[in-house]
Amino acid sequence: MIRGLKRNKGTAVQGYLSPSLLAMYVDTLLMAIGFYMLVPLLSVYFIHHLHWSISLTGFILAVSGISQNGLRFFCGILADRIGYKRAILLGVGIRIVGFVLYGVVSHTVGFAIAAFVSGIGGAFFHPASFGAYARITSEEMKTKIFSIRETLSNIGFILGPVIGMFLLQFDFTFVSFCSAFVFILAFLLSWLLLPEMKGSSPMKQEIMPIVKKIMKNSRFLLLCLLIIGVWALNVQLYLAVPVRAEVLLKDVDQVAYLYMAGAIFMVVFQIPLLQKLSEKLEQLTVMAIGTIILGTSMLVFGFTKGLWSMLFAVLLFTVGQMMVVPTMNHLISRYADPQSFATYFGFTGWSFALGGLLGNTGGGFLHDYFKLEEDYTFIPWVILFLFSCVISISFFIDRTSEKKPTPLHLKT
Repeated sequence: MIRGLKRNKGTAVQGYLSPSLLAMYVDTLLMAIGFYMLVPLLSVYFIHHLHWSISLTGFILAVSGISQNGLRFFCGILADRIGYKRAILLGVGIRIVGFVLYGVVSHTVGFAIAAFVSGIGGAFFHPASFGAYARITSEEMKTKIFSIRETLSNIGFILGPVIGMFLLQFDFTFVSFCSAFVFILAFLLSWLLLPEMKGSSPMKQEIMPIVKKIMKNSRFLLLCLLIIGVWALNVQLYLAVPVRAEVLLKDVDQVAYLYMAGAIFMVVFQIPLLQKLSEKLEQLTVMAIGTIILGTSMLVFGFTKGLWSMLFAVLLFTVGQMMVVPTMNHLISRYADPQSFATYFGFTGWSFALGGLLGNTGGGFLHDYFKLEEDYTFIPWVILFLFSCVISISFFIDRTSEKKPTPLHLKT
């Protein structure tokens, strides 16, 4: 077992290949493979195999997001108290139960329960995981470390959907059980390899003082508000690809290869792109540009004509993700109290929950409503683009109001 380093006073590890970080990398990779084997294919399964409406599909996806992100704040507080490793193990265990449920239920309510339970698992281990990365990483290394984390997550995105789509040819239950098994491996390796990172917040500390402290952090609250819009756009990929595939592709199984292509693109270009951006742009500027790129990709999706144009739209969307996700995580850690990283990452869960609800249910409703009118099917995509413009402009306004903008840090 790798022994944990002392984390009093927010001690950080210098370098990005320390034993503690290597353990986190392995943990991240395994959970990404297990997650992407199942979750991106849920919309494909619901829409093309069960013949659900896009609205109902979006609602089930939103249930998972609401439970995961809506409870992240309280789970983040708990993680800061009981320690990040314990919170990660608890969350992974609960997610295993949720993924098994996906494989045994057969009706809408059952899938909603499975989504809710698996979401609770994520509520526990997500803030703890980000808190652990932030705690054992020096400030100047954070964006690069979060970029590495996103790269590993996308390696899982490369492998997961292809494996999941292959297994889906046989049985959806088999996909669910295999995904749960990967999380069992993640649980065992987390237990054996992750360092013991004790929480920094005392167990007797009450929630209300923490909430009041966060409420006084205006910079952090504004970021949380903007994250709602960013995440509403970010979740569109899982609806946009199946929606266009239903219209344009004869074989819907090809969506797995579109997801895989986007993930490979991100793995190859994630860190080099941010390295270049760090030399010229500040974080809020990167968020603004990345958000408008997400919206533009939605506009491109609306006018795709076949597989290759869909691939271009996916890659364009991926560029936006490459910019906003690691930068957003760095901004959260930058505005957070160093003694309560998991709590602050957990608080942003409400932003992700609202954004996911807005994006999944709102996007699903728009697609269902306008697909009945053949001459107006482009309208949802235009609305999403205009929405991205509003969020992007808001980031630029926030940038001008900040006294000392901080550039991205990607030093090695």
